[in-house]
Amino acid sequence: MSCEMCGSFAGPELEEYDVDGVKMLLCPKCSKFGTRVTKKPVHVYGHDEDETSVSFVRDKPGTEGKSVSHVKVRTRAPPSSSRQSSRKRRRKSRDVLASDEVLIEDYGAVIKQARKDRGLSLDDFAQMINEKASLLQKIEKSEFRPSDQLIVKIERKLDVSLREEAAAPIYTSLSSKKETTLGDIIKLKKKKK
Repeated sequence: MSCEMCGSFAGPELEEYDVDGVKMLLCPKCSKFGTRVTKKPVHVYGHDEDETSVSFVRDKPGTEGKSVSHVKVRTRAPPSSSRQSSRKRRRKSRDVLASDEVLIEDYGAVIKQARKDRGLSLDDFAQMINEKASLLQKIEKSEFRPSDQLIVKIERKLDVSLREEAAAPIYTSLSSKKETTLGDIIKLKKKKK
């Protein structure tokens, strides 16, 4: 198990502490932030290769007898790197727009005009493409750039093109974008002396 405050793995060293009225399992490093709840470890059992169970006995003030709580700690090895990389590849969303296409500059006005030409209200169109009306309103005002998938959805429903070929990149020298820094001023003052 990991500490609920810092997240480090502490396993059986975790103890229950009261931090500002909230009961948390804390490691020894974070224990200084709370007051310890009376809790005594009883035993560790079930040394399975996948999990270990830890039992605790808690003395409850004002009640007779003791209550027992059980905690299961997973000790399974992390998945192999080949499985992780294949998962990452599957989960990674692919870019719908080609690298040489960009969103047109007046996309908001084009979307709004196409929607009105089809006689759709903002709410109807939002429901049609399964998006929030407030999001579409921001897109129509060009306050929000739609994701690639949303661009494709809008293009299909309104039968418009929101993409154009990207112009060749214009390279400028770094000196034209460079702003004056404190170091530049110091160098100038040293040159004058």
